[in-house]
Amino acid sequence: MIQPVAAAPGPGGEHCPPVLCGNVTVSFPFGLILDNQTSCGDIGIGFKVHCYNNSSLYLEYSQSDISLQILSIFYDNRSLHIAPRRYWHPYFNTSSSSGGCRIPTADTIPVLAPPLSNSPANQNLIFYNCTKPPPQGAGLVETVCHNNTYVRAADGRSDESAGSYLLEGCNFTMVPVLGVSGKKVNASDYEQLVRDGFLATWPPPPLPLPPLPPPLPVMSS
Repeated sequence: MIQPVAAAPGPGGEHCPPVLCGNVTVSFPFGLILDNQTSCGDIGIGFKVHCYNNSSLYLEYSQSDISLQILSIFYDNRSLHIAPRRYWHPYFNTSSSSGGCRIPTADTIPVLAPPLSNSPANQNLIFYNCTKPPPQGAGLVETVCHNNTYVRAADGRSDESAGSYLLEGCNFTMVPVLGVSGKKVNASDYEQLVRDGFLATWPPPPLPLPPLPPPLPVMSS
């Protein structure tokens, strides 16, 4: 049974009371979904979570073969550690008899629902699916799936989202990973990095409106 925990001042003391799922405390602005309804409060779509077997916490997500497991929630800096879990066609599964070995593609990576977004603390891996071997010297690592599939670590260039990593004859997909703070990720560790997940963040609450000024005194004639 899901266990409530004692409310404390600060984050978690508002709206829904804190609840423990495994070793993760769920509190405001998040809310548990029980029997397809929130247990309490008015929870935004990006903050709906499910607790399975009283031990594993997941974001509500619509794609049947991708679930986003919440490993930790950091209320002090409004971020959470998420790991994607694929059930039907796991990435890099060389023994898969259905669909074969797969790398992340634009159609198979999870997309966060607003107001959640990728944290700027994440780094990026870039996976390539090519029609022919790309040129040498591109910093590519061949994946276990072979068949002209490769991966490299992004180098942090400012125009990453504009297709600056495009290679002729290749489709590419950028995947956020957590890695180690201050240290560039090693593309050879791509399997573990993808399994370990990434950070998501949510914006601070809007500032309260300033109080209205007092009315001006009425001047008598």
